[in-house]
Amino acid sequence: MSAPESDDARPVAGTLPWQERNPISVAHRTTYTTRAAWTCEVESAWSRFAKFQLLNRLSWTQLGEALAILPAINTGEGIDLRAADAFRLTDLADTLHIGLHDIEHSFCTANRGDSLLDAASPSLRFCLTCASTGFHATLFQFTAFRRCPIHGCELCEACTSCGQPLAYRLGAGLVRHPYACPSCGRSLLAAASLRHLLANAGTETTGLDRLRAWHDYFFRYLQLLGPGRRRIRDEAGQYLPGDEIQACSDIPRRLAFIGELERHLRSPPELPSVDPVPGASARSGGGSRPAVRQPSRCAWAADWPHVDHTCVTLCAIYRKIRKNRVRRLARSIRPVQPEDGSVRHSPEFGLLLCDGNTSARSIALLGWRLTWERRFSIQTLTRCQGNYPPFGLLEWLAFMPAHLPPSVAPQEWLHRHFVHALGQTWNAWCAISSGMQENGCYVLSPLLFPARLLWLDFPDMHVPEVADPRTRVALHRETANDT
Repeated sequence: MSAPESDDARPVAGTLPWQERNPISVAHRTTYTTRAAWTCEVESAWSRFAKFQLLNRLSWTQLGEALAILPAINTGEGIDLRAADAFRLTDLADTLHIGLHDIEHSFCTANRGDSLLDAASPSLRFCLTCASTGFHATLFQFTAFRRCPIHGCELCEACTSCGQPLAYRLGAGLVRHPYACPSCGRSLLAAASLRHLLANAGTETTGLDRLRAWHDYFFRYLQLLGPGRRRIRDEAGQYLPGDEIQACSDIPRRLAFIGELERHLRSPPELPSVDPVPGASARSGGGSRPAVRQPSRCAWAADWPHVDHTCVTLCAIYRKIRKNRVRRLARSIRPVQPEDGSVRHSPEFGLLLCDGNTSARSIALLGWRLTWERRFSIQTLTRCQGNYPPFGLLEWLAFMPAHLPPSVAPQEWLHRHFVHALGQTWNAWCAISSGMQENGCYVLSPLLFPARLLWLDFPDMHVPEVADPRTRVALHRETANDT
């Protein structure tokens, strides 16, 4: 084992942008050589482990002990570094002299049973420029991203020397050739050792900030998506072979639009928090749904037998508010139309691309309608209004009745919360469009602001209960007026 460096805690002249981040612990200082300055908070476990091995040159057994691999883990074929459940994370953070939060972000997912594993490649995906400076980001492993957010170049998926893919695993190959191709041994670094990296210019701080923003956006969106458990059986109930599980998953397809966003936008769109209406938390003993009826006034009611009169009533509320918003906008700004040459449709990812000359408020109206009508094309959004129900409303109604408190009139309660939800999505899209305006273009999709955000009760979105009935009435009036 190498002796510890004497200047671990001091910044070094010519350091890389991620070098002066977190102060390091003194734990294990006499055992392993570590430099917290050579790692970044969004750096992958593969990169951290390769650097650690490059500094210490341990045997496989010694490396397993240092990296706190759980005793029950079979290491014969290496350890998949996409999931964190093969390690004692607290001990691992102590060994590497970094925070537990940074260690958790070094992995794609917490455990191998998470379906998010299917969105990450089992082979190393890397940016040549980043790798030459000794950096690899966790985000690079997700197949949704095809380019490096820092440098804008395509991510490589194989060794540039021998053409072989690099397994994203901790194994004998990484022990023999840290930060290099395990097949041919060619290093990804621009220098033979990390010590020489101090002379390199490294990566711009602004580029690293851009990467961190996309990292945070991606994982925040995943929190809203709730991808669930990994699918390991086919439709017949038979276990899928290991190499087919990822191929049968729909998670990569559902996340692909985020990589397309990154291709058009320098910074990710807003994910605004929403304020739930007081009393919207889930409660036991919720009220029942009204009986199903078939109102003849609604063009699509007869073709949607599961839709009741409450849904039709709320649809009428939505259309009235939508009409009012269009009228108000048209007084000063021309709303976006299908024939506008500034609008392009990306059918593969369900995105609408608009140039930066369009008004942000016009884009906000378009995004607001996309959220509630669930269209992916401006043509169907504006020309099929009477034939289909607003799918965002159906999604909202599928969840909100479960929050009904006992002893209330369901229709009045849902009406009040729906008007509030319409106002919240409008405010959110105003924030999203204003942020995109700074990018010089707009990229729109109903997926950018998931309607489920309106009923998910995250701690940072909690609003205290309003106990006074008079306050409740005033709040309802304010919300209705704003909308």
